[in-house]
Amino acid sequence: MISKLKLFALATAVALAAGCAQSPSTPAGAQSAESAEGLVRYRNVVDYAYVKKHAALPRDEKAALVVDSRPAARRYDIGHISGAINIPDTNFDKLAPSMLPADKKAEIIFYCQGPTCDLSAKSALKAEKLGYTNIKVYEGGIPDWEAKGEPLSVSTAFMQKIIAEKADIVLIDSRPARRVQNEGTIPGAINISDSSFDKEVGKLPQDKQKEIIFFCQGFACDLSDKSAKKAMALGYKKVRTYAAGHPAWKAAAEGKK
Repeated sequence: MISKLKLFALATAVALAAGCAQSPSTPAGAQSAESAEGLVRYRNVVDYAYVKKHAALPRDEKAALVVDSRPAARRYDIGHISGAINIPDTNFDKLAPSMLPADKKAEIIFYCQGPTCDLSAKSALKAEKLGYTNIKVYEGGIPDWEAKGEPLSVSTAFMQKIIAEKADIVLIDSRPARRVQNEGTIPGAINISDSSFDKEVGKLPQDKQKEIIFFCQGFACDLSDKSAKKAMALGYKKVRTYAAGHPAWKAAAEGKK
């Protein structure tokens, strides 16, 4: 009887060891390999309020790096969270080494097109493999950001495109008139200083469906963001900002020469 019990215990131990050896390893950052919908999920998820602190303008140098994992031309260029850089998940391996911080402890927040999109989770897991240790995913992404009343920001590439094509979009420089006069503005833009917004509201298009893009002095300036929200409160439906603003436009224009 004793020998049989010993044999049973030995067999059980061998079976358990074999099972552990064969079970696949789960990525450290994944809640599970896949969600019920077959989407990759990440364990460290943050909400709108958390991301807002890091995406607020003027930009805080200590803020986390916010990364948009969506395709450039189809998604990021036409509307992203202010200050976010673009590393499409499909090009992550190529772009990440030069675009992510050198400090592997730096905080990084990835996002994409909401809960039905797992590009941000995939990118987060790839960043872990590169050695980054402070990674989060804003799973609500763009749909949640817009639902909270935040305007999306367009890229310099998009601004260049619409100006070259003479698109029917109203560009509004939210900087003080004196600054616009001294430094110039983006071609075709009208000046409605944020401080004089209520007095100059008549300059806005009558059609509330007209596309409007506000800009100011780049990431150190929140005037365009304030003006955009005022326009949205007035009922304008297609409002965006160009957060990189006049400095980025000027730098890009001079780079062409």
